[in-house]
Amino acid sequence: MESNIKEAINNIDVPLEKLDQAIEKGMRSEMKKSKKGWRTAIVSIVASVVLILGSGFISPQMANVLADMPLFGFMYNIVEQDEGLQMALSDDNKVKLNKTVTSNGIAITVEEIVYDGARLNVIFSMPKYMDIAPGFLYVNGRELNTGESLRVLEDQDGFRGLWEFPIDEELPDEFDLTLKFLQVGSTKGEWVFSTPIKKVKNDSHKLVSGQSGKVNGISFGVESVEASTTSTKIKVKFDATSDKLFSEEAGVLNATIMDQNGAPLKVLHQSGSGDDKSTTYTYLTEPLNKNITDIKIAYYFSSFDMERKDLIVPLADTLPQRISQGEMGDLVITEVTNKGQKATLSFYVDSDFPYNNNLISLDVKSESGESLIIEYAHAIGPNKFLVSYQTNVGKPIIHILETPYMEVETSANVTIPVK
Repeated sequence: MESNIKEAINNIDVPLEKLDQAIEKGMRSEMKKSKKGWRTAIVSIVASVVLILGSGFISPQMANVLADMPLFGFMYNIVEQDEGLQMALSDDNKVKLNKTVTSNGIAITVEEIVYDGARLNVIFSMPKYMDIAPGFLYVNGRELNTGESLRVLEDQDGFRGLWEFPIDEELPDEFDLTLKFLQVGSTKGEWVFSTPIKKVKNDSHKLVSGQSGKVNGISFGVESVEASTTSTKIKVKFDATSDKLFSEEAGVLNATIMDQNGAPLKVLHQSGSGDDKSTTYTYLTEPLNKNITDIKIAYYFSSFDMERKDLIVPLADTLPQRISQGEMGDLVITEVTNKGQKATLSFYVDSDFPYNNNLISLDVKSESGESLIIEYAHAIGPNKFLVSYQTNVGKPIIHILETPYMEVETSANVTIPVK
C-alpha cells in the first residue's frame, strides 16, 4: 500500500521540494508496528493530497498534515487548537517528569505526560530538532501496538514538541509507563523514560453504540463510543479490507462527524487497523459540549482524480460574493471584519453536502502569490467557516480548488444519541 500511495503523490505537481521527505517521515512516525495495521497519517496525507490545489498552491488541509512535521515549522497552539488536551494538562494526575536523558551526546527532556483513556500525550524538548525514530510504548512491561504523531510547539531558541500516542485498547486507570527511543537523527542510542501514571479525572462514560449503515455497498457498524471532558472516542468497523476503502479504484473513504444540527466536530486524530476480513477506524474528536444531543456521521468516498480546477478571483469590494464549485455548490463570502493587520473572512458553502474543515481549500494570497493566511478555515456551524489573513499586503486574491463531486447515500448516515 505504501508504494501505491507514494506513486500517487509523486504524480502531483507540488511546489515543495521537501514534500516527499515529509510524507515519508509522516508515514514512518504513524505506521503501526504490526504488518496488519496502518495509521491514518497515510489516510490523512492522501486525502489531503487529493485536495491539493493545482499549480503553486498547497491547500490548508495539506498544511495541517505538514504541521506535524518540524521541517515545515508550523506551530501548534494547545490552548487554541485542543481544549480537551489543555483540560487534561490541568488535571492533578498529569505527570510533571522533567527528566533529561542523554545518549551518545544527544539530550532529550520529557517535561510532562498525561493520559486520558483515549490518548497519551508527551511534551518534550531538545536543544534543536533532530528526526526521532518511532518510539516504543510499554504499559506494565507490555509493548503497545500504537502509532504516534508529532506536533511542533516551539522552534525558537531550542525545540519543544508534543508526541501523541492514540490508545485503541482498554488500559487500566493506573499503570507503569515506559517510553523508549533508539535513534535520533543518524545517532543510535537508548533514551528511556519511565514513570507511574494515572488516568486524568475526565468523567469518561460510554454512549449507546451498535448503529449500522452501508457506504458503496459496504456494511459498517459503530462498535463503541466513549465521551469525556477531554475527548470523544468513536470506533467504527467496516466489513471490508483496507484496499476496498482506500485505493485508486474506490477512492478514499472519508467521514464528516457532526452534531445534531450538522455542525462539524473537530477531529483531533483518526487511525485505522484491519485484517483480511475487516477494517476498524478509530476517531478522536473534541469533547462534546453540553448542547450536543446527537453525534452524526456521514460517510462518502473522494476520488483520486487529480484533474482539478483552480479558481482564482480577487476578493470583491461588495459582498456577498459567490464562487461556483459546480455540482458541489457555491462558496459564498458574506463578511470581512478587520482588526489591526488581521482580517477574518466569513463564508459558507451553499450545498446539502456535509462539508468539514478538510474539504475546504480556500486560501487568501497577495497579488504576488504569497499566502496571507494566519488561521486556516475552521467550521463554526453547518457548512459555515471562518478564515483569517494578513491585511497589510495589498489586494487579497481568493484561491479555491473546485471540489470534485461527492455524495452521501442515505444508508451511509448514522446517528449516535448523546442524551
